[in-house]
Amino acid sequence: MMEIRMATSQAAVYRERPFLAVALTHFFVDVLNNGRNLLVALLAVSLGLTNAQVGLALLLYNVGNALSQPLFGWLADRIGARRLVIGGLGWMIAFYAIAALAGDWLALIALTVASVGSGAFHPSGTMVASRTSITYRSRITALFFMAGQIGLFLGPVLAGILLDAYGRPGYILLPILALTALVGGWRWLYDAPPMPKVAAKPAAAESVAAPQPPHFLRRILLLSLIIFASSTASIAVITFTPVLFTDQGYSPTLIGWLSGLIMMGSAVGGLIGGTLGDRIAGKWVIALGLAGSVLPYYFFVPVSVVWQAILLLLAGFFGGMPHTILVIMVQSLLPKRQAMASGIALGFMFFSGAVGSYFVGLVADQIGLAITLQGMAFLPLAVILAAILLPS
Repeated sequence: MMEIRMATSQAAVYRERPFLAVALTHFFVDVLNNGRNLLVALLAVSLGLTNAQVGLALLLYNVGNALSQPLFGWLADRIGARRLVIGGLGWMIAFYAIAALAGDWLALIALTVASVGSGAFHPSGTMVASRTSITYRSRITALFFMAGQIGLFLGPVLAGILLDAYGRPGYILLPILALTALVGGWRWLYDAPPMPKVAAKPAAAESVAAPQPPHFLRRILLLSLIIFASSTASIAVITFTPVLFTDQGYSPTLIGWLSGLIMMGSAVGGLIGGTLGDRIAGKWVIALGLAGSVLPYYFFVPVSVVWQAILLLLAGFFGGMPHTILVIMVQSLLPKRQAMASGIALGFMFFSGAVGSYFVGLVADQIGLAITLQGMAFLPLAVILAAILLPS
């Protein structure tokens, strides 16, 4: 009977309307975010951009996305999430529509400016999701991220199909579909989501004194190293894989499926990682994810298309496992500023990954894109020890 009551309680949490609103919005935000990579690859060919210039375009996008997130998180802690969730998605819908219909350079500018909307949404949506349940906090936050990662999977798949069928103007269908999430957020979100009722055990855990400064600084340093290495590897693969496959003559539809598989793996891996994080020390989930991603990153480039699909799926699965745990670890450093902490964590993930990817583009122009992407396997390998050294 106890297990039935717990399952019923957990299912009720998943049906909370604010959670459903931010999960649906996260899905469409990341459909647009990752479908963007195929648009950039198409524009890169049309405009004759180098790998370094593609990396710079990504860097500029993530500057707007990442550096704005702590500010929007700070704002969400004060005014609530509703206006930022709705406004962020609305901003992206407008500029992605421009990117679908405008000339090449204007489209590239619109894709860059759209990043501010993603920056407004992510810390606000993460705050709403993590406050939905304290008892199932890791799992519910992982489910929120999974909605986004499914969007990251379907984004390039849908973009590839639309680009194949109708060219760049066909992409307009995706921002039109995203209007459904805009309506859901408008109806179901309110300005200041209340903190949920806290069970006795988590409440006792929250009453523990804040960590001493050496412990605090150690966590910051180790988390920074892990986030930088893992984000650079995953964002570089996500960004440059469509460019590599375009150069090799793959069709946009095939590129969309292959690019999307890494995000499908990441969606499942993130949910598994979040579920494990409710049961074992988070550092072991992080270490497992880092170790498991090494071989898929290294071997996906030189193999056949079938093996590329399998290895990209595995790379996404293991690469996605630490995501939720890392965000919650950063939130735990600033327990009274959860939205701002989410913004710092996600912003640093996007920004550090973009900076790293820019240098990946520079290296790729010198030694070749294929061998550079294989080298991404050494980044997660280098920080496994840092994950093990994290406090339990």
